[in-house]
Amino acid sequence: MDKSTQNELISHYRDLFLSYGDTPEAVQMSEEGQRFRFEKLTQIADLQGKSILDVGCGIGHLYSYLLSKLGAVDYTGVDVIKESVAYASQKYPEARFICRDILREDLDMKFDYVLINVVFNNAIPNCTDFLKELTSAGYQYCKLGLAFNFISTFVNVREEEMAYHDPSIVLEYCLNNLSRKVTLHHWYERCDVAVFVYR
Repeated sequence: MDKSTQNELISHYRDLFLSYGDTPEAVQMSEEGQRFRFEKLTQIADLQGKSILDVGCGIGHLYSYLLSKLGAVDYTGVDVIKESVAYASQKYPEARFICRDILREDLDMKFDYVLINVVFNNAIPNCTDFLKELTSAGYQYCKLGLAFNFISTFVNVREEEMAYHDPSIVLEYCLNNLSRKVTLHHWYERCDVAVFVYR
């Protein structure tokens, strides 16, 4: 992703956060849609006692969800929106939140599982190239597995502001560049796709 596109996305999500505050709407989600996606991504494995990196953590809603399901959790969230990270850090001081672009600066840490939720939904130039780039970056930080989601190109209606990815292209990329241990869940509900990539 080029810097200009990134700056536009940062401005977009900063404005959403400032407008909607601590709600799913601040990350372009409804409460029901957000929970639905959390439930699917966390099916990658039994996450009890595992360390988790949440890429594109926003204001920490996945951490709150994990707490409700697992109790104490070894969680790190990373995002490029400094206001969101600052808010999450204040709200959840027991967790770790980092403001960083992992495509340009390493974290120098490893985690059992890396989760990337609804990061690939915004219409940007070369959106699937960005998906490949960020999933590759996320995969280097996982010891056991990576889970991410996106919207399939096999939809009945498209919205101009949303990004759509061909699941066959994504699957081929994962198999050829990340791991042979890949599970793809296509259209398990709505038009979402969830991908689990294992070491």
